[in-house]
Amino acid sequence: MKRFKKGTVVLSTLLMSVALAATGCSSGNSAGGNGNANAGTNANANAGSGNTQAAPGGEGTKTLEPYEVVMVYPDAPQNDLGTVQSAMNDYLKQTYPELNMTVKLNPIDWGAWSDKTNLMMASSEKFDLLFTADWLGYNQQVSKGGLLPLDDLLAQYGPDIEAVEKDFHEPAKRGGKLYGIHTHQELGGAQGVYLDKALADKYKFDLSVFKSGKVEELESMLATIKDKEPGITPLVAPSFPLEAYYSSGTTDGIGSLAVLNVLGTAPDDYTVVNTYTTPRYMELAKLTYKWFKAGYINKDALTPGLDAWKKFQAGKAFALVGDVDILADMTIGSVAKSPNGSLKAGREVLQIPLNVDRLQTGKMTATMQAISKTSKDPARAMTLLNLFFKDQKLLTLFNFGVEGKHYVMKDGQIALPDGKTNNDVGFYHDIMWQLGNQMLNYTRVGEDPKKYENYEKFNAMVSGNPSRIFGFIFDPEPVKNEMIAIDTAQKAFADGIKSGQLDPEENVPKMLDKQKAAGADKVIAEAQKQLDAWLKANGK
Repeated sequence: MKRFKKGTVVLSTLLMSVALAATGCSSGNSAGGNGNANAGTNANANAGSGNTQAAPGGEGTKTLEPYEVVMVYPDAPQNDLGTVQSAMNDYLKQTYPELNMTVKLNPIDWGAWSDKTNLMMASSEKFDLLFTADWLGYNQQVSKGGLLPLDDLLAQYGPDIEAVEKDFHEPAKRGGKLYGIHTHQELGGAQGVYLDKALADKYKFDLSVFKSGKVEELESMLATIKDKEPGITPLVAPSFPLEAYYSSGTTDGIGSLAVLNVLGTAPDDYTVVNTYTTPRYMELAKLTYKWFKAGYINKDALTPGLDAWKKFQAGKAFALVGDVDILADMTIGSVAKSPNGSLKAGREVLQIPLNVDRLQTGKMTATMQAISKTSKDPARAMTLLNLFFKDQKLLTLFNFGVEGKHYVMKDGQIALPDGKTNNDVGFYHDIMWQLGNQMLNYTRVGEDPKKYENYEKFNAMVSGNPSRIFGFIFDPEPVKNEMIAIDTAQKAFADGIKSGQLDPEENVPKMLDKQKAAGADKVIAEAQKQLDAWLKANGK
């Protein structure tokens, strides 16, 4: 899934809540899990095992009345949606006849998501499962009573959810009750550098220097490319060290500019600070400014819609800083071919991780399923959700459509049928990250066949290194006006500083003054107050 940024999440939620009564803004989240070479080994973890589950309602073999579970989720229009829905219902009837349950797929285009879901909830329209996230108005949906608490339903009808997600529910609780179920997926991301392998080999760059985890190690390589490869951009943007590398490696985000600085501070230091005042922020700002002045970074880096990978495709780029693929070895400084990077670049690209995320609260609330208060049978809604956490066949139907029509299997991976493209196959989307247990998914041809096996290893790494404040939820309501004002005040500076176009020694103090005038001190104080209360309540 696309990397989330907690400060942006909280602010976006604030801006959205001014206009929306119940749910959130549209988003073009384009990333997503696409498959698993291990899926075949999980094939037995699907259909038949569900037949031993007691029927919803706790009355054993009692015959249930027919029920249609309506699933609401964001997606682009699919021409063959009806075909896939029918195939899912045929499968449910054949495999789980005792549930007497069908599914109705109700995708809503991203551009219309906020308006339509807002209206559905305001009018108490009947539906069951809803994709939700903190960046799509989850807090508002809970506070306005639009979602059902799931604790009892999960305990009775969600054993396969609990098998993989039982340790990650706390961030989605509000008022002590659980309202959202996290998609089982990667628990974070990793950031590092991509390098054109041909150029790295040509100049015999010593890549072992990156074991330091420092992006600064790029500098001598960028200088060489600048000097000896005219026409090639040494470091292509719009991905910058301050955007792709700074936050996760330096801070535990709270909201807006309020963070904990975890770099070089004691593990029990819970002092809330302004993220723009940390020593590392200024170090990276100065570095980026230096690189921009030296001509290492493309001058059009802030152009809207600019795709840095197109420069790689054209053979006009050497390095990029950003989120890297999750591979078998995610040791800091490890060098490997990037499957997705190479695919996007159209040439072999190396990746080197410089930072691995800690387990963050916001990640656990970035992709969830909830049950609407208007559901007429929440037990069967939860039962269906549970099936997506164990039944590979059902999940594959939702993710990839009907085999032979919408996809074919090639060496254990998903491929388009001969002569078909993404645009004309009738059912093609990348929203696997929205639902169920991603570790059951297949990969698409061109992806690392061990993608999800790598995710499992990576998750063990991330979950073993939680944020200092994992589980803490900041309530922005008391300072919502200040947060919006701060965002407006810093717009004249933030992009120019992160891209290296503004001198940070001159402009960071100006930005801090503008933030202070907009209420930064009040936001920091409110964040500290809430955090102190949370720490006390949790015995920390």
